[in-house]
Amino acid sequence: MNPLQIGAVAGVLVAGGLWCVVQSLQRAPRSLAVARHRMEGIGSSVAPGRSAGGAFVASLAAGAPGRWATARFGGGLAIIGMTAADVVSRVLMATGVMLFATLAAVVALVSLGLLTFSPLWPAFAVLCAGLAAFTMVHDVTAKVERRRKQLRQAANDFVQLVAVGLTTDQSVEEAIRFALSVGNSGAFDELRSEIDTAPQRGVPVWEALDEFGRRVEVRELCEFAASIERQGLQGVSISETVSTLATSMRAKALDQLEREADKANANLSGPTIGFVVTTIVFLAYPLAQRINEAFGG
Repeated sequence: MNPLQIGAVAGVLVAGGLWCVVQSLQRAPRSLAVARHRMEGIGSSVAPGRSAGGAFVASLAAGAPGRWATARFGGGLAIIGMTAADVVSRVLMATGVMLFATLAAVVALVSLGLLTFSPLWPAFAVLCAGLAAFTMVHDVTAKVERRRKQLRQAANDFVQLVAVGLTTDQSVEEAIRFALSVGNSGAFDELRSEIDTAPQRGVPVWEALDEFGRRVEVRELCEFAASIERQGLQGVSISETVSTLATSMRAKALDQLEREADKANANLSGPTIGFVVTTIVFLAYPLAQRINEAFGG
C-alpha cells in the first residue's frame, strides 16, 4: 500500500471510531415528547432528540438482534435495568471499537514497516471484533445470573424470617413486617419495596409476592404467595406450610452452595496440577543434569 492509501484507510478508521464514541456517549433527553413517542410509536421515523445512529440501534433492537437478545436473556434484562436495545448497542459499540482499534494498529505497524501487509490481517480484525462482542454478551449474562442469585437469596431469607416469626405466635402480617424489618441487602430492599408499595398500587401482598417470584424464577416464593392468599381469603393456618417451604428452600440453597464449592475445586485442579508438575521439573532438572554430566562424561 502506498502512503495515500494508508492515509485514506487511517482517516476512515478514525472517523468511524469517533462516530462510535459519540454515539455511545449520546443520551436522549428526558422529555415527555420522547417518552410519548417511545410508548405510542407516533410521529416521524426519528424521535425528537434521537440521532440517526440511535434510530439505527432502535431498528436493530426491534428486528432479529433484539429478538435474539430477548430470547436469550428473557426477563433477566428487566432485573438488571436493561433492555434489548441496550444489549444491541453495547455489542455494536464493542464490535466497532475493537474493529477500529485493531485495524488502526495494523495499518500503523504496516506503515512503519514493522509488519508486512497480508489479507489475513482484516480477518484477524474481524475475529477480534467477534471476541469483543462475545465478551459483552458474556458480561450481560454474568450480570443477569449474579442479580438473579442475589434476588433468590433475598427471597430465601424472607421466607426463612417469616417462618421464624410464625413460630413466635405472630400473625402472618406481623411475621411479614418482622421479616421486612430484619432483612438487609440490596436485593432484599427491592423485595421490601415491592411489598411496601403494593397497597399504594392497589395490589394485594400475595399478588406482589407472586409477581416477584415469577420474575426472579423462585417457585417457592410463588407457593408462599398462594399460601398467604388462602390465609387472607379463607383464614386457614399456614404455619406448617411456610415451615415446609423454608426447609425446602434452605436445603436447596445448601445444595447450590455445595455445587459451587465443587465447581471451584474443579477449577483449581488444573492450576494445582500445573504448579506441582512445574515444581517437580524445576527441582529435578539440576539433579538430572548432574547425573547426565557424571555418567555421560
